[in-house]
Amino acid sequence: MHRPGTGHIGEHRAAQAAVGLLAAVLCMIPLAAFGETLESLLEQSLAGVAQEQDPRVIESLGRIDGTGRQLLALRSYLRSREHLSERWSWTDQQIAAWKESPEHADLAVEIERVKSVFVRENPGYELWVNPQVRSLDAQIASWNANDSVTAASQEVLARAIDYIGAAPYRAAPPERRTADFARFLVSHVPTPTPTVAAPGLSPHGQMRAIDFQVHRDGRVVAGPKSATIAADWDAAGWSARLDAAVREGSTAFVGPLASPREPWHYTYAPAIVAAQ
Repeated sequence: MHRPGTGHIGEHRAAQAAVGLLAAVLCMIPLAAFGETLESLLEQSLAGVAQEQDPRVIESLGRIDGTGRQLLALRSYLRSREHLSERWSWTDQQIAAWKESPEHADLAVEIERVKSVFVRENPGYELWVNPQVRSLDAQIASWNANDSVTAASQEVLARAIDYIGAAPYRAAPPERRTADFARFLVSHVPTPTPTVAAPGLSPHGQMRAIDFQVHRDGRVVAGPKSATIAADWDAAGWSARLDAAVREGSTAFVGPLASPREPWHYTYAPAIVAAQ
């Protein structure tokens, strides 16, 4: 038996379903003349810029997790493009050669000078330094796991989607998009500032950066973690004590790193490097 009004209700529900389906379909309608969705357009833009880079950059990007992290790293590579070769992390062969070089011995001497001053001024405490060059593999692993990189990558991803979603960008020819997207990345200011360098660009990869840690009886008192700066470094006075020891003990270090702030991080700048 037909119930009065049920036909209209059914038609209304069918219309609502149709509207919902239409909205879903509209999300997938091509954004440009060649059937590009927002996702595919972003992939094309990233690939277009990446393929013009140094082979070492392309290889590293392929090992970075997620589009956001890749965009963030690519930004650094673009901004460092003119000096990429001189900054790129050493290979295993280069690391082995460095370990046999006079520069390696000179660095060890400078570190010991700082350590001696620190121990003299802070009885019962000592400085520890990782003597190993930070490999590209280690830098990639750190980039993929670092919390500040995760946050900054989410932010640049959102900005990139907004940028390529604009009508002028969608209407531009592919070669124009590539140049425009590269300019967008170069001008982007990450928020927050990543606390590690893009893989391959860390000065630790050429032992140009030294991270000092304060130890006592084999225990880390002040280590290289951003979350500990306020309590372990500043409030406890180790930022100032380390800086005093570095300045008195050696003229080969510059620092500490100001942005992002790392009171343990000093750049090794011997005379030969400064001259270059």
